[in-house]
Amino acid sequence: MPQLPFLLIDAGSTYLKWATASPRGPVRVRGEIATKDTTLAWTNSLAKKYSGHHTILASVVPKITPHFRRAFAKRLHVVNGASPALGLRFDYPKPGEIGADRLAAAVAVHAWGLWPAMIVACGTATAFTVLDAEGKLCGGVIAPGLQTQLAALLGATAQLPATKIRPTRRYLARSTEEAIRAGVVLNFQGGVKEILARLSESLPGNKPPPIFLTGGNAPYLQGVLPGPVKLRPLLVFEGLLIIGARLFMPIP
Repeated sequence: MPQLPFLLIDAGSTYLKWATASPRGPVRVRGEIATKDTTLAWTNSLAKKYSGHHTILASVVPKITPHFRRAFAKRLHVVNGASPALGLRFDYPKPGEIGADRLAAAVAVHAWGLWPAMIVACGTATAFTVLDAEGKLCGGVIAPGLQTQLAALLGATAQLPATKIRPTRRYLARSTEEAIRAGVVLNFQGGVKEILARLSESLPGNKPPPIFLTGGNAPYLQGVLPGPVKLRPLLVFEGLLIIGARLFMPIP
């Protein structure tokens, strides 16, 4: 029997992204939409378009999950801390509190055997997830994301001009917009470095564990962090594909 392809959905606080993959990959990103625009009608249209796919959903927005349950019905698996195909062990009191996107990213790194490890997901929030030397998910940190920091700064100060984040080579700012841009980017980079240093101190051994970067703001951390750093833009999707394969592919 032919094996059905997968529809992989990562529903974040700001954007919902989806990708497709055959049971053994590769992952191909197909589109994104603002999460606030994810209506039942839109979800029904997505389900119709991908009617021949098993669907794996990682959602950190509980109010839209019922749309997917209704539209995709029995061919949908919603990832959570109790999902049977995570393959993870936990040294964490309440795994059900961990975001589905963080779980999916940890599944991928764990499945590759690359632990201990620290995963940094750079989105609306900057979420740090740690796998210890035994491969157990043992904790992490959640901090404001890059755009979230910018929005907080602009929202709290009446005279600052609207500013968009973009890469800059000059940190001695010569305009207010440059000053905002430099300050927010440096604050983001410095905060991530400090958090990683403290997390690394919490793990046994003197060798720093590898760092996996994912999410839209990850490029701002390239060349900034010490130790082995791997940029994996599709890490959440890769984890969702592993979960889907474990659930729906027959064991040979």
